[in-house]
Amino acid sequence: MTLDRFDHLFVQPSSYDASLAFYRDALGWKVMFSWGEGGEPKGASLSSGAMSIVLAESHPAEDKSKTHGINGTRPTMHLLVENIDQRYAELASSGVALFPPERTHWGTRWFVAKDPDGNLIAFEQKDAG
Repeated sequence: MTLDRFDHLFVQPSSYDASLAFYRDALGWKVMFSWGEGGEPKGASLSSGAMSIVLAESHPAEDKSKTHGINGTRPTMHLLVENIDQRYAELASSGVALFPPERTHWGTRWFVAKDPDGNLIAFEQKDAG
């Protein structure tokens, strides 16, 4: 079995600005990068130094962000793996993978699995292409 390594938690908050202020100002987490200028949906990656969270406003899922709409605003745990195809093969055989690995617009290949309670776990590998 391949080694899964925690990368970040993805949260689509009900209020992006309130959540950003909470993590940045109340918790003191550092904004690592952000996006969404000029009317585009906003998002940010924040780090405590020991873990990371990605906050993103609700936006259309035409970009194949498959977690949108599956669980509403429930967080999605993102794990880094060394071999995405091998990990997919391991999990697809048990029926928990929701779709085969595909490229993302943020520079990875990924697939998403769902646990028995409906929580989503995204398995990702940095895209060499």
